[in-house]
Amino acid sequence: LAVAAMASPSSGRTSGNSVNQALKPSQWLSPQQLERIEAVDDLTLERLENMSLEKGAELLQQVYHLSQINHDIEPTFVPSNVQVYVPKPNGDKIVAPLSEMTQLLKQQQNFGQDEVTIIVTGLPKNCETVKKANRKLVQAYMQRYNLQQQQQQGQKYNKDSSEDNNRQRTSSEEDYSEQAKNANTKSGDIIVIDLGSELPTFNSVAMLDTEKIGGIFGKWIVKMTQDLQLRHETIHLIGQNIGAHVAGAAANEFTRLTGHKLRRVTGLDPSSIVAKGR
Repeated sequence: LAVAAMASPSSGRTSGNSVNQALKPSQWLSPQQLERIEAVDDLTLERLENMSLEKGAELLQQVYHLSQINHDIEPTFVPSNVQVYVPKPNGDKIVAPLSEMTQLLKQQQNFGQDEVTIIVTGLPKNCETVKKANRKLVQAYMQRYNLQQQQQQGQKYNKDSSEDNNRQRTSSEEDYSEQAKNANTKSGDIIVIDLGSELPTFNSVAMLDTEKIGGIFGKWIVKMTQDLQLRHETIHLIGQNIGAHVAGAAANEFTRLTGHKLRRVTGLDPSSIVAKGR
């Protein structure tokens, strides 16, 4: 790429650092800029967080567009031993690898009798912003499913953040609380497939084989529904960021194997897919 950029006439470049959809990188990236682009192995979420929004977005755009020039970057990364956890109303968690979780769920009385929400994370939780976002997502469903019990127990699950403990409830949270009170479903269970913790660098996200890992999760959901005698109409699958694409692949695999569709699949902020088949 560096050779191609240096061999092209500089007159075709756009001014400034703006990235556009031009096919030739020399039209929006100088050789000097190309040399300064960081290696994707060094591009962690923490480093991006420490950049300005403008600089971080510009860098990701450059990396993404460079990766798309030949459209032939095949996905190669399939994490193994992904951890799963099931939060409980009292603040405890059941934690185990994906392969062991179904056996533990069998031991839980009345698990899955009403509704089951499965969340596939897509960002690493080793930065405070992501931890807080994941925590609030889980708390929203804990509130919906265990509203009365949660109020009685003083919302022990909120103890992770003193900031959250002390802050005033916003109008949107009050609106959600009202919706939770009026929801048709008052009880349910949450399963978090923590894929995001296996994606610490931009490279691991970029090279993730969403179809293959989604297929693994889809087969696991099939086994779980069979072993626990759950109805597919009660399962809501949520994917976050790159996990949104994984959730879609998992739902497709579930349908392929069973002939049934999960009740609902939600993608939260789906990301651009870098590596993909032709």
